[in-house]
Amino acid sequence: MHPSWKRAEWSFVGVLLANLASLAVIWWSDWQVHALLIVYWLEAGVVGGVYVQKISRAEGTDDPESIRAFWNIAGEPPRSYIGKPKGDILGALLEQYVVIWLLLGLFVAGPLVGALEIEPASPLTVVLIAVSLVVSHIYSYWAEYLGNREYERRGPVSLLVEPAARFVALFGVVFIGGLTAHLTQEPLGVVVVLIFFKTCADLFQHRRERKRVLRTHEH
Repeated sequence: MHPSWKRAEWSFVGVLLANLASLAVIWWSDWQVHALLIVYWLEAGVVGGVYVQKISRAEGTDDPESIRAFWNIAGEPPRSYIGKPKGDILGALLEQYVVIWLLLGLFVAGPLVGALEIEPASPLTVVLIAVSLVVSHIYSYWAEYLGNREYERRGPVSLLVEPAARFVALFGVVFIGGLTAHLTQEPLGVVVVLIFFKTCADLFQHRRERKRVLRTHEH
């Protein structure tokens, strides 16, 4: 197996282990649902920061046929950004996601606790879970994007459309977790549902990104 794909497989394992580590921390801290939701929100912010770095580092050329998205980015079709300066592309990324991320953070940090009558998050629990998940993203960036020199083949606009799937997954996880908490009032059940759907979303997105990189190798 080529060393670059070995790194990708290790990254896949890292995603799985990071999510299992979050389960272990939640078990240790008496199933704090609120802590898990806050960490997932923080993780989405880290993912956004990683993509800012990826776009800034990208040296490849975008293929218009590979830019597929079902929504506009900052009010414009994604393909319209091909050929624009990286500053404009980064501005579109921030405009598209930062406000939504901040508004969701306000909801997760405050009203959600009262609406679901759940225990407020322990700062220590949030930090412990966040470390395991953030490290996995940093490793993926270092081992795959830099280590495999993917930045030489990836175009900035193809990277611009990728975070959308993660934000949709975040909304889905928060919605499912909140609904489950409201219906069951059982922290254990809510945590299991949250981590299961979050892990599936992460692994699916990881494989999807690997396939996209494979297409750049073929071209």
